[in-house]
Amino acid sequence: MNAAIEMHDSVCLAVEVDRSGHGFVLLDAYVHRSGGEPGIDPGEGGVQRIRISFASMTIDGEVGDLPADIFEGSLTVGTSIQDNMVPFPATYAEAVGLSIMLSDEARVVIVSGMRLSIEPEGEFKFVEEFSGISGGA
Repeated sequence: MNAAIEMHDSVCLAVEVDRSGHGFVLLDAYVHRSGGEPGIDPGEGGVQRIRISFASMTIDGEVGDLPADIFEGSLTVGTSIQDNMVPFPATYAEAVGLSIMLSDEARVVIVSGMRLSIEPEGEFKFVEEFSGISGGA
């Protein structure tokens, strides 16, 4: 089954980096799962804890108080942009950037690095069936 994080319905729990540049973004993510394309084809939606780990991590912007709702987000891998729907599990060994807009204050945080992995940390908790988008891509 294919899975993807729907960034704008997720919650950012933590953004941390150590002195060596290793760090992570921790989410309680809204996740689409489908036998086809998550968020497009029929499947299910639920909540799952997700860790996005970075090497050579830098943070631009004010993280502020957490947890915070994510109002929009995207992942840039090289020259490719995954807007709002981010597939996982995944590993990328090139320049990456995660851009998220947090909270009612619209704080924009950009987390960059040279390597990234996206892995679930907890079990998927079913919320709803998703009937798909008619005429989907």
